[in-house]
Amino acid sequence: MIGRSSRAELSEDVAEAKPARRVRSRTHDAPCAPLELGHGGGPKDRVVIISAYHDYRTPKRASLHQIADALVHAGFTVSFISTRYSLLSRLTGDSRLFLWRRANTVELANGVECLLWRTAAHPFRSRMGLVQLLSGYAYDLYSELPNPLFDELLRKADYVVVESGIAAIYLARIRRMNARAKIVYYAADRLETIGAHPSARRKLSENEAVIDHFCLRATQLKDDFPYAAGRMYKAGFGINPEEFAAVGPSPYASDEKVVISVGSMLFDPTVLQTAAANFPQLQFHVIGPGVDFDAPPNVHIHPEMPFDQMLAFVKHASIGLAPYAPVEGGDYLAESSLKLMQFEYFGLPSVCPRFAAGSSPSRFAYEPGDEPSIRSAITAALGKVGRVEGRVFPSWEEIALQVIEPIHHGAHRIG
Repeated sequence: MIGRSSRAELSEDVAEAKPARRVRSRTHDAPCAPLELGHGGGPKDRVVIISAYHDYRTPKRASLHQIADALVHAGFTVSFISTRYSLLSRLTGDSRLFLWRRANTVELANGVECLLWRTAAHPFRSRMGLVQLLSGYAYDLYSELPNPLFDELLRKADYVVVESGIAAIYLARIRRMNARAKIVYYAADRLETIGAHPSARRKLSENEAVIDHFCLRATQLKDDFPYAAGRMYKAGFGINPEEFAAVGPSPYASDEKVVISVGSMLFDPTVLQTAAANFPQLQFHVIGPGVDFDAPPNVHIHPEMPFDQMLAFVKHASIGLAPYAPVEGGDYLAESSLKLMQFEYFGLPSVCPRFAAGSSPSRFAYEPGDEPSIRSAITAALGKVGRVEGRVFPSWEEIALQVIEPIHHGAHRIG
């Protein structure tokens, strides 16, 4: 048994790496003296972010990392708690393994207080019915395991942002530790799409009343929360222009036409295999797909890389490719996919499955598993190379403030 299902139990997919600098840490067993780190931007100034998948310090970055950075920049004290990490994580290739010896301490990295909660074991999703049933009870126990540092950070919080997924099991504990904090459920993904254990949905429903508001990355997700009427807001995608302004030179040969794919979420290698075989004149570059696969020689596979390096691969490509595998309920990716938004920012025509295309005129859709439609989509995208106007996005600081205070910062209410 392993601590993660074979289907990607991942949140959204974009890679960014920023060097983490260790300032100081305190062990799990040390006395819970006040954390005199950072300073706030107002009467409500401490934000705690809880994720069961991401750690702030990993090279793989998602929108939560951008939100954490933006809130620090805005003057808030930010803590990033990462859970669901144990000896079982060693069997799954968990992206947080390099932090093994730094778990169960509070460490300051780029102004963010980081806590990776490591336990002896953690519950997991299974395809075996009995194991799946028992895991549900295990999640109930797991959510109440003692951790003084975890509880201390919760007690100090003015806002607690709970990422969609298994982090929902902590909702009751958060409110018990802190009656005054504003609790935000940040729905970056549909729970079933990312393969979250059913306990996440159950706990979310049982404790929805403690949530002050829901921030959804896509309007298609609003039907997942029938109990949240009047509390749902759209949390869009942000861009920090200064991070994109100094993109380096092209990593490609001057005479190459390049198709770029970034990230591992729902990655479907058959799309690359089909496309590369049909377009031998194109070079396909794939960054951090998370799987090994056989492909023609015009497919070049790269490991995860620092954000600035990755941006050069995206900006100087001809076409963006989002090879999402077909999954029930994946239509929300049309609004939430970070890679598709980055392609739009750089003015790249993009190719993606029909369920992720939405209404964007710069996206060319194919039917998963259908070779003629993949060929047609790439041909259409080639006809738009250099003819797509880049899209303008708000800053991540604007988005982050909308996440924690949607009414005060003009977030669009969607239900």
